[in-house]
Amino acid sequence: MVPDESSQMKSLWIWVTILVLALISPTVADELPAGFQHIPGSSFDWAIAPGTGQPPDALSRLVESHLQQLRQWLGSRSQRKPLVLLVVSNAALNRTLAHYGSDPVPGWVPAVALTRKGTVIIDVQYMAANPIAGSATVVHELAHLVLEEAAGALPRWVHEGIAQSAAHQLPDPSTRRNLILQARGAALVPITDLDQYLPKTHVRASLLYAEAYSFIEWTRRNFDHQLHKRILARCRDGTPWQQGFEQETGLNIDDATRMWSEELARSDVYLGLIVDLILSWKGLALLVIIAAAVQSVRRRKRLRQMEEEEWKSQRFPTSDGQNQKDNSDDIS
Repeated sequence: MVPDESSQMKSLWIWVTILVLALISPTVADELPAGFQHIPGSSFDWAIAPGTGQPPDALSRLVESHLQQLRQWLGSRSQRKPLVLLVVSNAALNRTLAHYGSDPVPGWVPAVALTRKGTVIIDVQYMAANPIAGSATVVHELAHLVLEEAAGALPRWVHEGIAQSAAHQLPDPSTRRNLILQARGAALVPITDLDQYLPKTHVRASLLYAEAYSFIEWTRRNFDHQLHKRILARCRDGTPWQQGFEQETGLNIDDATRMWSEELARSDVYLGLIVDLILSWKGLALLVIIAAAVQSVRRRKRLRQMEEEEWKSQRFPTSDGQNQKDNSDDIS
């Protein structure tokens, strides 16, 4: 059957529209801040700020491997290629955020994920100065991107708790101690209200992140490692996270957080107390005193050892027994 003239014209207009859209649609390079170099990759793209240099091979391998692992763990089926921008300094990070219409971040923030854009911005100056913490930060930000792929919009505390867990960013002993003490005093911010508390200071941010991490880890211990993957699959189909949690665990979020906080309150706090003491000025002074005492004990022990060695060398100077020419008990 030969198509009529109207069908041919309609097909022509469709192809023209597609061509025009392709020509006017911005590319990744067009959307980058001025001066950034775009480097396409197989599973993700780089964007390098002027003067930054080429991305290290170790960083490339880190992004490649963890992007794949996170997608498998969290159930993302996305084929999109994230964009990883490298900048130098927190000031450059904030300038890049301003370019994308995002708010600035405090000086202690080394990286930011723009989840809907599929973009991570990393301060490589921080990475160079803190390679271990920097690597964990990269995994944390990639987890944010993959969570967006896997389930769309999620509560902020779910994002932070799962990202902390994925990056193995355990709370330091002092922060964990504070968290336990708050649990004992029934002073924890309710999990479902965490999103309302913006991290104005590093200490406050650490405590909120630790709370989200602690609850996520509790769910993994008490259920299984595939729990969040199943919940995220429900979220992808339109189910709110809390409802998906209840469907998968049989617990509503209030009962679950009560059980978690009660278990947390029974945890030990002594390690945190010791760390707090060591990090305080009094603790440092105590360490100096202890070190001096240890050195004094070692010196006295060494002097006694030298005296014994000297005595033995006088009474038994040969390897075949006592010196027969020296029968004196006096040692000079």
